[in-house]
Amino acid sequence: MLEPKELSLEVTELKKYFRVGGGTLKAVDGVSFSIARGETLGLVGESGCGKTTCGRTCVGLYPKTAGQVRYRGQDVHRLRGSARKAFTKQVQTIFQDPYASLDPRLTVTDIIAEGIKNHNLCPGAKERRERVFDLLEQVGLNREHASRYIHEFSGGQRQRIGIARALAVDPEFIMCDEPISALDVSIQAQIVNLLIRLQRERDLTYLFIAHDLSMVKHISDRIAVMYLGVMVELTSSEELYTHPAHPYTKALLSAIPIPDPKVEERRVRTVLEGDVPSPINPPQGCRFCGRCAMATDRCAQERPQLREISPGHLAACHLI
Repeated sequence: MLEPKELSLEVTELKKYFRVGGGTLKAVDGVSFSIARGETLGLVGESGCGKTTCGRTCVGLYPKTAGQVRYRGQDVHRLRGSARKAFTKQVQTIFQDPYASLDPRLTVTDIIAEGIKNHNLCPGAKERRERVFDLLEQVGLNREHASRYIHEFSGGQRQRIGIARALAVDPEFIMCDEPISALDVSIQAQIVNLLIRLQRERDLTYLFIAHDLSMVKHISDRIAVMYLGVMVELTSSEELYTHPAHPYTKALLSAIPIPDPKVEERRVRTVLEGDVPSPINPPQGCRFCGRCAMATDRCAQERPQLREISPGHLAACHLI
């Protein structure tokens, strides 16, 4: 565990449940991790595993059900008044869908300047406008775009505007909620490279949520893998790719194409059988038990805890 003075975000046994019909959907069910200042933690898993709900609960967009989230030592879900406003300046979000997260009725200037006005960061309209111009240039756009509306831009340009909006208040921490999943593959690398450059220039800390492990590798210092509301593996990016431990992680990595036809042809893929269980009625033991070829009776009965299997490498599996 990292020393407290180094931590930007610390999450302890976080739970987020939703009432659905007559049952309870356990979207996040006891997740713990920490992120050091200046670090990028990638949070990955297939659709419906709870990673977006986890991220949004961590930054206070959703109330928690149980557990604790601390940002720089402060309990995120107990912040009120001026402390809450200060938190919303320090912590920003880049959303998944640039088509839905930007108001089509506002110009680009109005969208980016909203946070600047709310936090009184510039004294007048002229200063705000110049700040918007500067932010647009930082994300690869130009000042001529400032007077346009969102429908006039491509998906990649819209996401750059969303990034500029997040940067407008000089945040320290950004939760990137699948910021590249709605974009063409040709644009995804550009956005990831932009985020890496901005992190280096601004000393930013990222929680980077995605389902594409191949892209997460390029931006993340460490990677956490989620499955059905729980964390099954957490380690450095390099370690995860060279020595994956959990059967689910191995299956995810085996699905990534290798850009060498000869190697790709010889490679044996891990094909997962069965469907993802319902988060309303998850298995009693290991959440991955029903799809794991190596599962034992113990796996079906006892939930494995996330534990250190080598220095800095944590996994939740009885068979490791």
